[in-house]
Amino acid sequence: MATEDARYRQSSQFRLWSFSPSHLQSLREKTNSLAVTHISSRLRASSPPVDPLPDFLTPADEAMLLNFYVVDLLRAAQFCDLPTEIQATAAIFFRRFYLTNSLMTYPPRALTMTCIFFACKAEGLYFRLQKFVDKFPGVTGDEVLAAEYVLCQGLRFAFDVRHPFRAVEGAIMELRRLGDFDEKRLSRAHQRTREILKFSPLLTDAYFHYTPSQVMFGALSMADEGLLQRLLSDAFEGQSQSAKNQVLNIIHDCRAMLEKEPPERRATYWDASGSKETMKPLNKKLRKCRDPDRVDLVALQKAKREQAQQKIKAKKVVKKDDEVFGSGLAKATDEEREAKRRRLAGEGDPFGPPL
Repeated sequence: MATEDARYRQSSQFRLWSFSPSHLQSLREKTNSLAVTHISSRLRASSPPVDPLPDFLTPADEAMLLNFYVVDLLRAAQFCDLPTEIQATAAIFFRRFYLTNSLMTYPPRALTMTCIFFACKAEGLYFRLQKFVDKFPGVTGDEVLAAEYVLCQGLRFAFDVRHPFRAVEGAIMELRRLGDFDEKRLSRAHQRTREILKFSPLLTDAYFHYTPSQVMFGALSMADEGLLQRLLSDAFEGQSQSAKNQVLNIIHDCRAMLEKEPPERRATYWDASGSKETMKPLNKKLRKCRDPDRVDLVALQKAKREQAQQKIKAKKVVKKDDEVFGSGLAKATDEEREAKRRRLAGEGDPFGPPL
């Protein structure tokens, strides 16, 4: 039977969306560079041409704006009373999409709504489109659906997201089985760990670098280091200390990443006066350097649909006889057919003489 680790290595999350820190940074720099190149050429070719070109977002600018929009997405998903797993799936979809697409290329405000709605589909929760858009004044169903195919392409059609929420439930059950700690301490650690998992991994690159169990252990270490040590002592009983230390180092590295965005920062991000004043210059910069061809995704989708319909109509042409039956039959003239009839009649019995 395959181990849990072996099964995880077969998942699309590991195969397509796991990166080393250096690889992840190079991907973001490449995405930013390509976006600047393409948008520059389109702005110069626009009518009238844009000259001089605006200041474009840097990879660091995009990282700050990305977190701002992830928090905005989580707030919208929470407003819809969506389950924790769906909120997390929507946030990870958003982060994955903007790993290979720039914020300057596709409008992040439109993608937040599409990610939330599509996450409901991916997690098997039916949410009627009209009911969804009714919760957000100014948002239409066409705007939500316009970016769905683009989102699917950006996600590489891999919609499986492995979360650490079930892992923490298993860890608490195991600690209860061991019986070394009182229930009050376990409940407090359980609640704190879930608070961390609902926010910190979604605002960092934890999902790109670590497995769900490693993310869970990192959050548990933040909540109560003693509980983590007890679990590892039981798991590595009879094994070398070096093997345990190797796993512990990975967990502590994950913890250090999660501590960069603790749950307490949620109030900072959601403080309207503070967050908007901080992000206002970056959003203003983004508005000036957006891709002019993709500002309106609804119009872009409509144009592509009309172009596809015109191609289909062009192919629906009545074919000539020679295209249907072949050139030999179509080119046979009446004279040729008459000559053949006379030739057969002159030869007498077409089946030959009597035997």
